Amino acid sequence: MFESIWKKILRRKGLSPLAIPALLLWIVSLFYRIGLAIKKATRGKAVKVKVPVVSIGNLSVGGTGKTPIIATLAEFLLEEGVKVGIVSSAYGRKNQISFVKEARRVAEMSVDDTGDEVKMLAELLPQAIISVDKSKSQAALNAQDSDYDLDMLLIDDGFQHFRLDRDVDIVTYDGAIKARDLKLFPYGVLREPLSSLKRAEVIIITRANFARDIGTLCKRLSKIAPRAKIYTANFKPKEIIGHDRKLPVKYLEDKAIFAFAGIGNFRAFEKQVRTLTSNLDFALEFSDHQRYTGREIDEIRDAADRHGSDLLLTTAKDWVKIRDFDFGREIYYLALEIDLDPGEERLVKYLLSFIKPGEKLN
Repeated sequence: MFESIWKKILRRKGLSPLAIPALLLWIVSLFYRIGLAIKKATRGKAVKVKVPVVSIGNLSVGGTGKTPIIATLAEFLLEEGVKVGIVSSAYGRKNQISFVKEARRVAEMSVDDTGDEVKMLAELLPQAIISVDKSKSQAALNAQDSDYDLDMLLIDDGFQHFRLDRDVDIVTYDGAIKARDLKLFPYGVLREPLSSLKRAEVIIITRANFARDIGTLCKRLSKIAPRAKIYTANFKPKEIIGHDRKLPVKYLEDKAIFAFAGIGNFRAFEKQVRTLTSNLDFALEFSDHQRYTGREIDEIRDAADRHGSDLLLTTAKDWVKIRDFDFGREIYYLALEIDLDPGEERLVKYLLSFIKPGEKLN
């Protein structure tokens, strides 16, 4: 509920009655800034584990493409023979349990225990090890103390987790964010001021193709964080995946599509879908990490019936929560591939440099 109202306020145009609640958000953001300063000042000594730690986080609330970046980097590292552990607090799950398991085992668990993003990562990366605890630093310690003999830990959403020491901070920065929204939460979308980017070793500008001027943006971020390596990433539709088949995205061209998702940046997903079809019946936005109940399922089914849609299209993050429901028509999720510039190989080589030769990797 709050998320929906908050997004409406941020998306206001010109002179609007929403300017009054926007002023209230600005006042709240001042207290948020104070709380952030207190958190940094009282963070204490960071926990250090014995294996290299790479955090993949972001500076803004909502979706920046962080999870697909984690999946891509983990996949490349696994191909290099690295024993990868993924650490997460599994935000949005119902049951707060701790575990360290092989990803293929985590994929068999209920999404209530894993959360949507962890479940998705587990299905994409069955060879990885996943450690979950409400505290990321404790999850990292649990992974270190496990019997899996890990070479590297990837920390999901760790940029603001100051209680865990890391070797590399990778920050995903959404190139589609409008300049007017670059203010501290809740008046804007920033978890921290832009100046915090100077802590990062790597900045990945995601959805670079949606940026108004990618060259100017790269220069601006380089000025803020001069020591950071800057990459750009485009998320390209690869295929659509359903219960029992995979199809090329060309299949969508002549279909009437009803799209829905509960993700941080719904508009980016909608834009992608519009590039794939000339017949998008409707795009239904839910809250990030939406828990789908019979009410939401009925809402989707009824709306698709009203529009006479041929099929439903969602995201991989939503798919792990809704694939067992009957919508009365075809349903798929849009699988993406990442085009990273200057290349995944260069970034993976940089990460591999933190694993001492001969210690674990052969």
